[in-house]
Amino acid sequence: MVTNKSFEGKWSLLYFGFARCPDICPSEMVKVGQVMDTLKEKYPSLAEQIKPIFVSVDPARDSLTALKAYAKDFHPSYIFLTGSPEQVQQMAKKYRVYVSKADETEDGDYLVDHSIVIYFHDDTGDLADCFTQSMRPSDVIEKVVERMIHQPTE
Repeated sequence: MVTNKSFEGKWSLLYFGFARCPDICPSEMVKVGQVMDTLKEKYPSLAEQIKPIFVSVDPARDSLTALKAYAKDFHPSYIFLTGSPEQVQQMAKKYRVYVSKADETEDGDYLVDHSIVIYFHDDTGDLADCFTQSMRPSDVIEKVVERMIHQPTE
């Protein structure tokens, strides 16, 4: 079981989405991949400290097998997580992620409306920043670097 202790000592870029999302989730995940690639090129010591994490908001369809297949289209450093409906609901509530299953089509398919935010956590698990859909990869990189190298004064 994965807990907040699982990523102790690592910074994380956490995104909530679902594998059958037709557009927004893939574009946000590609953006995180671009961030990771640019950080690896320009700030390799920082990139080594960051884990991008995808948490499914559709546990009914996003099994580990489905997420493994979905992962092939995205950055190799991503960690994909799912859980029971209760676990996913608890985590979404903790991060104040809006999640709502849309109406099913005649064939039983559906979309999941959800918040579009990338949560950036520091190496102690505390929230360091949030990145919205409107932010470009360069904006995210600037904020990540700023947060990671900033030394707070006592």
